Amino acid sequence: SRVQAAAMFPRTMMGLGVLLGRRVPIVQWLPKYTTKDALCDVIAGITVGLTLMPQAIAYAGLAGLGPQYGLYSAWVGCLIYIVFGTTKQVSIGPTAMLSLLTFTYTHHLNADFAVLLCFMSGCVELLCGVLQLGFLVDFVSVPVISGFTSAAALTIASTQLKGLFGLKYNSEAFIDTWEAFLGHVSDTRLWDLVLGGVCIIVLLALRKLKDLRIGSPGDSGAHKFVHGWFWFVSTGRNALVVLLCSIAAFVLYQRDETPFSLTGKIVSGLPSLALPPLSTELNGQTLNFFEMVSELGSGILIVPLISLSSNVAIAKAFSKGSRVDATQEMVALGLCNILGSFARSIPVAGAFSRSAVNNASGVRTTLGGLYTGIMILLALSLLTPYFFFIPKCSLAAVIMVALIFMIDYQIVKPLWKSNKRDLLPLLSTFAACLLLGVEKGLLVGILVDILILLYFSARPTISVHLVESEPRYLVVQPRGSVVFPAVDFLQETVIARVNENKHTTNILVLDCAYVPIMDYTAVQGIAAMIEDVKVHGLQVVLLNAQEPVVKSLLATCPELRVANSYQHVAQILTEEPVKIELGIYLQNLKGTIHPQFKKVTRICT
Repeated sequence: SRVQAAAMFPRTMMGLGVLLGRRVPIVQWLPKYTTKDALCDVIAGITVGLTLMPQAIAYAGLAGLGPQYGLYSAWVGCLIYIVFGTTKQVSIGPTAMLSLLTFTYTHHLNADFAVLLCFMSGCVELLCGVLQLGFLVDFVSVPVISGFTSAAALTIASTQLKGLFGLKYNSEAFIDTWEAFLGHVSDTRLWDLVLGGVCIIVLLALRKLKDLRIGSPGDSGAHKFVHGWFWFVSTGRNALVVLLCSIAAFVLYQRDETPFSLTGKIVSGLPSLALPPLSTELNGQTLNFFEMVSELGSGILIVPLISLSSNVAIAKAFSKGSRVDATQEMVALGLCNILGSFARSIPVAGAFSRSAVNNASGVRTTLGGLYTGIMILLALSLLTPYFFFIPKCSLAAVIMVALIFMIDYQIVKPLWKSNKRDLLPLLSTFAACLLLGVEKGLLVGILVDILILLYFSARPTISVHLVESEPRYLVVQPRGSVVFPAVDFLQETVIARVNENKHTTNILVLDCAYVPIMDYTAVQGIAAMIEDVKVHGLQVVLLNAQEPVVKSLLATCPELRVANSYQHVAQILTEEPVKIELGIYLQNLKGTIHPQFKKVTRICT
């Protein structure tokens, strides 16, 4: 026994090492980390930090919270993802989508609820990772995600009109926002609108700067230097625009002039690390943990669903064809949100824009997040007094320009060409998000997708054709799983075709080569259908059916003829009608399965 234990010990340790490498990916790449990797990560981390800083402040306002909450949310996730993340390009932090959802579920509450939403979202994400429930994300189709994203982008952009025009009003949904905007547009602050418009133009122009080519490419150092600066300015355009606007506002403020609406005072310093709020004061009442969770409602499920979908999608986009461990991404994102809530964070996830900047900056490992996190911590410690002078219209411009490119209008053309049916969940999700709100709109889209799946489950494709041989026979070939909702449809289709061809042939071949799954109810329905067909005077041959189906049907219809190939069908039809013994058929089935059936079996397994 000691010898066996000694022999098993290396295997056990190897298994633990593999598991540790999968669940704590840093142990795989850190021993191979080089100085060149470190230099690339420093450059990428600082570049992403310049992008994240103004975004974090803007997204906090979008969530209906103070600017400091955006910065609180921007550093913990960066550090946690270094250890547990699998995709080096992913940049964790606040996003426009999650900020909008946070506002949706907490705008009538206080900041404690936003922090608790972050904690609960992380718990759900971590639970999905531990239980390996990544397949649940697959139930949200690409058209639904596209419709949701486009509608959310329009909704968020509409909310930024208030800051762009220097207005003050409260609104929630898309229609309410436009009604409030049109009702207050006469109060527009001219200089806010002018500065905001200039910011939008400059941001769009700088976005194209990195693609500008001057002179012949060549290998000259000057050429590379110029284009390197073009790329750096284009990448850091958000920080540059906000910085210049803040300087202008500061100079005017020193002259006792405030033509712009300013961000105002921001709580300085690092947040105190503490447990997420398990109770809070609201309207003079003390709410406990369960009452707070009840107030958050469906947000506890909707927010993590969107977070996981976007994070896995971003990871796949930058994987370059390699496999993405969706389970580990769930674990990493869950830990980012759980631990982030200890630092007063709102829900976070990967952002495609920042991840693209990270990738373009040449990041080598997830350690680039360390330098991004350090920049945010330095900003919280040293720069918060200067954030007072950031014009709100400049932050609104940053958000609106980012959202322009989230409207996925390009998907309509390929859907129209390939599968017009997929336009239904796309358009229903888009319309419902605008009319009912993004959280209800997403549920509508998922419901439409499920109804479409149920419809095609109840209406499988059935191919029917007449084989012109001697003797002639009618072939009915269902394609796809035949389960209980499809039984009546299959029966009606077969009986209708039998009636159409009753003067042409008296033989029906039911080919199950493309039926990977058939449940008990479907088997019983087919048995009843066979009896109905016999009443019409037809002989039935079962072809390429799976072993359990054959057993069940022969138990109900012992006179049923069975075959495992079309050659076998021809042989049966030219012989005297005799009962095919189950044992002989099953033996033939195991040895000479029809090639089409083998193909289907491989696909299913």
